[in-house]
Amino acid sequence: MKSQSKVLAFLTVLVILTLTAAVVALSVGLYNVYNREVQLERQMDAVYETAVYDSLDTVREVENSLAKMLVSVSDAENVGMAADIYKNAGSAAARVANLPVNNYTYSGLEKFLNQVSDFMSGYIRVLQSGGDAEDYNEQLSAIYEATVNVRIRLEEATDKFGGDYSVIKEIDAQGEFSIGEGDFNVEYPSIIYDGPFSDNRKTEWKALEGMKEVSEEDAKAIAYELLGIDCNVTGKTGGDAELYLLEGTADGANAYASVTVKGGIIATASIARESETGNISESEAQKKAIECTRKLGYSDSLTPIWFNSDENSVIVTLAPEVNGVVYYPDMVKVKLRASDGALTGVEACGYCANHRERVLPSVRMNKNAVYGCVSDKLDIKNVRLAVIPRNNGEKLCYEVAAEYNGLDYFVYIDAVDGKQVDILRVVDDNQGKMVI
Repeated sequence: MKSQSKVLAFLTVLVILTLTAAVVALSVGLYNVYNREVQLERQMDAVYETAVYDSLDTVREVENSLAKMLVSVSDAENVGMAADIYKNAGSAAARVANLPVNNYTYSGLEKFLNQVSDFMSGYIRVLQSGGDAEDYNEQLSAIYEATVNVRIRLEEATDKFGGDYSVIKEIDAQGEFSIGEGDFNVEYPSIIYDGPFSDNRKTEWKALEGMKEVSEEDAKAIAYELLGIDCNVTGKTGGDAELYLLEGTADGANAYASVTVKGGIIATASIARESETGNISESEAQKKAIECTRKLGYSDSLTPIWFNSDENSVIVTLAPEVNGVVYYPDMVKVKLRASDGALTGVEACGYCANHRERVLPSVRMNKNAVYGCVSDKLDIKNVRLAVIPRNNGEKLCYEVAAEYNGLDYFVYIDAVDGKQVDILRVVDDNQGKMVI
């Protein structure tokens, strides 16, 4: 009996020691996990805070340059200052992309900075070509005032930083950090840097009505299968444009994407491949863009309608063309590396929002009658039917591509009543094309 008691006592002590060791090991493990989580949170906070601080510094520089432009009477000086603003605003917009914000419905800081950058791009071209910059000059005060407001809002955001404040803890259920959504819009001349109506967006996504919802795991699988992005879901947007936001890598490069909750369609994607100077031809870029849209499951009716390029990248804009009618609201933009045509970006929000079967009004105008609806000064190159965004709706028009005095124009004539709906002018130089 004594021997059994000793054995039982020994086993009891052994069990207690084993459990104690396990508890200690578990505690140490949990402590290490906690430390790693705290360290990761601090690292992410540093990334987000740096993005805001850098944006604030750049916005201050933009504000200073705009203040000088308001009183400058030298076109040469204005070109130099506009070039600085163009570069700084574009750079700041790229930094804002590091912030955890809704990359579709968020229409605040990043959009404003891109607008300012585009505005200055057009302003520079007008001044350098000797054109009339009156419309631009009239907008400078409004842009300056908006920039001041942006600077104030960013200062308010940075005032929160420090101490126990954590950006991570401020991120809401949709994965967004509020720094003034919707307050940074500014009216400016209709500069559309990569094709007619390319900035048309709607918050009501009619194209997704009735589609089946996909899960987060489905969205990850879609991004991997179609784009090669190994990713995790970092958030989900709300409202009419519900999207899963994903972040990961593709071929070793940082990559981001958004997938529609309804239908599981790629709405946007960005792959930060290393830029390489190149000169891929327009035809080859268009071919690769079409291949990309087919792979992503977009309509087979998509056809290239616009091409823009610089030394590092090309953008091919595509729109459905059905029975001779081009549907501008349903556009898809594909960005490729100029050296080899590797995919670096996709923007298909307009397509996801609008692409569907439509019942068009009856065309009452004969195509030949369109020639009498535009100025006789214009040398008409092509006439075709097109559905264009107009106010909060759409309008069926004849698109008249024409030339006058070395300038290229798009004139849009209502296909029902023959009235002029819109007129856009194409500006083309070594930096690419835009429409104003």
